[in-house]
Amino acid sequence: MAGTDDALSPLLRAVDGARDEASNLLADLVRFPTVNFGDGHAGHGGVPNGNETPCAEFLRDWLRHEGLAADVHESAPTRGSVIARLPGNGRAPTAPPSNPSLLLMSHLDVVPVEDPEAWPHPPFAGTIADDTVFGRGSRDAKALAAASAMAAAIIRRAGVALGGDLVILAAADEESGGRFGAGWVTAQPDLAVQVRATAALNEGGGASVRLPGNTVAYTWATGEKGRYEARIIISGSSGHASAPWRAQNALERAAEVIARLRDAVPAIDTSHPTFRAIADAYGLPAVTAANLEATITRLGDAGRTAAGLMRGASRCTVVPTMIHAGIKSNSIPSGCTITCDVRTLPGYDTAAVTRHLEEMLADLPWVRIEVDETAISNDSPWDHPLRDAAAVAIRRSSGRDDATLMPALCAGFTDSRFARAIGVPTYDCAPGDWRDTSPDTGVHGTNERIPIDSLVAMTRFYVATAVTYLGVVGGSSKSS
Repeated sequence: MAGTDDALSPLLRAVDGARDEASNLLADLVRFPTVNFGDGHAGHGGVPNGNETPCAEFLRDWLRHEGLAADVHESAPTRGSVIARLPGNGRAPTAPPSNPSLLLMSHLDVVPVEDPEAWPHPPFAGTIADDTVFGRGSRDAKALAAASAMAAAIIRRAGVALGGDLVILAAADEESGGRFGAGWVTAQPDLAVQVRATAALNEGGGASVRLPGNTVAYTWATGEKGRYEARIIISGSSGHASAPWRAQNALERAAEVIARLRDAVPAIDTSHPTFRAIADAYGLPAVTAANLEATITRLGDAGRTAAGLMRGASRCTVVPTMIHAGIKSNSIPSGCTITCDVRTLPGYDTAAVTRHLEEMLADLPWVRIEVDETAISNDSPWDHPLRDAAAVAIRRSSGRDDATLMPALCAGFTDSRFARAIGVPTYDCAPGDWRDTSPDTGVHGTNERIPIDSLVAMTRFYVATAVTYLGVVGGSSKSS
């Protein structure tokens, strides 16, 4: 493809010039309270659960104003997802693809806010202050939706004809597993064909890792850990709280279970490519199960991000996150349920998770275990043309000739698994500004935010990756 280098520099300058526009678009998206309370939840305060459709319609209209084909597709009332397309080489949107194509994925739903009073700005005000966009969803993951839309719009405004299609999916329901979002889209034959591409980019990677010599690597997550929800159901016997010796307090029994979960020693697996990449980058011996903790200690504060990557990729985790027991303060509870978040390495399924917990609690006859699958571990091949293009793009977009991509395993689950299931190699990489090293971004917590520098950096990366991977052909994609 001719003209790729010539086209990219002015496009990156255009991204920089659209800084205020990008931050305002993100702030507008944040102002839609698309709160996902989970499957089976009716919503809150009269607002339906998720309620992504108004936000999706706003984004659709913004994209259409930029001359992009965009539509909202509802899996259920109020559960809307956006699919948009910038056709490559002037090709009609309905024509079958013959060239590389790139899907940019994001989601419009957000997790609930625990305590709005603890936020410096109202969570859904979309406040822009101190060169930062504040609000729930500002980073997870409406930043990706805004960056995707801006990247496509800037390419189209410039009249650059890409060699293949650039597709956008801004989905509903990611935070509860995607049943009403990307999972539904990819299960509909007419919609699956619209989002099927030769490669995709999504959230879950792109963290900057500071390396020796003041060099930097961005995580390129080829796959994700599995996610399961385990319920440990504890039985006892009820009674009056004034005579505890006459009852079997299920809460006291729960303490034993929680202690075992806390003290369990996980099996360590250092086979993922991230371990070799980190060892090579830091000039360390090969990382093994025996020396992992010593290696993490040796990395120190300077290698904190790399240490976190190794911890996440080396073990399954079982974390108690909720507990429910009792009906009244003066009554001893006869039952208790501990809900756990379980993250697994490849090779685990529901049966394996259940077996692991049963073995851990085998001598406790008053325990019963239930396990539900949210997402099975999944991955894409490390060697793919998109990685080669992204390696060039990260250097061009960051302005750092030393920037590289580092293999990683995403510890969370995303919608990437749905794209992989329909044959789209998908990679988790949404990099921000390499100088944005704060570990506290408020994601799923208090005071979620994103520096505008990072939003711009993400948009620059999307533009650079699209141009490098898809290529540029003669002529113009711009229409009157």
